[in-house]
Amino acid sequence: MDNRHDKRDALIVGGGHNGLVCATYLAKAGLKVTVLERRGVVGGAAVTEEFHPGFRNSVAAYTVSLLQPKVIKDLDLHAHGLRIV
Repeated sequence: MDNRHDKRDALIVGGGHNGLVCATYLAKAGLKVTVLERRGVVGGAAVTEEFHPGFRNSVAAYTVSLLQPKVIKDLDLHAHGLRIV
């Protein structure tokens, strides 16, 4: 197997919200980034999960207030579906 074309500049361990933000900034800077996550879903505290059929909740919704407005603007999160209720 030839791995010369599989080189990465950065490896992010953990696909939580912080890891994804870091990976995005690095990728926007032109680096090749790989994100590894053990769960079947990425997003960490930003994940909204169904806890009962028809009922969804962000298990760590309070952390949204910790999300820096600069990150929201830099990554244009509203255009990608961010909706804070």
